[in-house]
Amino acid sequence: MTTFTDTQLEEITTVLKALAHDVRLKLMRTLLENGEKSVGELEAMTGIGQPGLSQQLAILRKADLVQRRRDAKLVFYSLAPNNLEDTANLLCAFAGVSAKNVQPGAKTAETRKRGSAATFAKIL
Repeated sequence: MTTFTDTQLEEITTVLKALAHDVRLKLMRTLLENGEKSVGELEAMTGIGQPGLSQQLAILRKADLVQRRRDAKLVFYSLAPNNLEDTANLLCAFAGVSAKNVQPGAKTAETRKRGSAATFAKIL
């Protein structure tokens, strides 16, 4: 069983608060499935208009869940997956699965049986 320090739990809380919004979760899923994208591409792919898109990306950036890169006038976003490791480990522990065995998109009998916690952990 993995134990978490109070500092780790505070960081996990920040991550979960950032993800606990349908638009931000949609942005994270889009980046997971499609890799690095420009703000314009994210707008077209998700249907999230400005300025809402910029506001939600700023929240994800502040929580260190995404990283940005500038190329001339374009701004590109991608996932910062290392910052999700503790959160994924905690959610997998809650779901009773090993984080090392969870692959994005993989459906096992155990994750289907356990439901949303395991499904959420797979996203991470």
